[in-house]
Amino acid sequence: MSFTFLIQFIMILNKFRLLLYYTQIHILRNIKNYICKMKGLIFFTICLFSSSIIAQNNENITLNDSRIDSLISTQIKLNSSKRGVDGFRVQIHHNKSHSRQESEKVRAQFSLEFPHLKTYLEYKSPNYKIQAGNFLNKLDAFKVLKKISRKYKGAYIVPATVPFEEVIN
Repeated sequence: MSFTFLIQFIMILNKFRLLLYYTQIHILRNIKNYICKMKGLIFFTICLFSSSIIAQNNENITLNDSRIDSLISTQIKLNSSKRGVDGFRVQIHHNKSHSRQESEKVRAQFSLEFPHLKTYLEYKSPNYKIQAGNFLNKLDAFKVLKKISRKYKGAYIVPATVPFEEVIN
């Protein structure tokens, strides 16, 4: 008697579980339909009120303030005292053996493999360092680093001063 009762109880629980499942699906479907209907209403409301937002006045405002002129002249003086602007390069080699000839060989080989990149040989005691490229932002430097690192495994991005001539071109 208790075994049949247990089976019937399990069957009732399964039916109840299915009923809950179908009820949840029905509720979720209704919510989805409601949201879809609301999208149209929200879009219509945005379009209705956007015409007042889009209207702009086409007047140019000109400020003649001596403080602005003095700031601009100060910035020009600072820029002319520097050799360039802050940027990035890819360092491909730093020579631990202190040999300039070895660094020049690496630089020449690199210039053959990547002729479109300008290379720089710097000496910072006691090492020679070879850097390539002139980049104003790190993203451009990273794109080139991905290409270079296939052949030069130890390459990495370093901050550098990019000459004005390279920025203009």
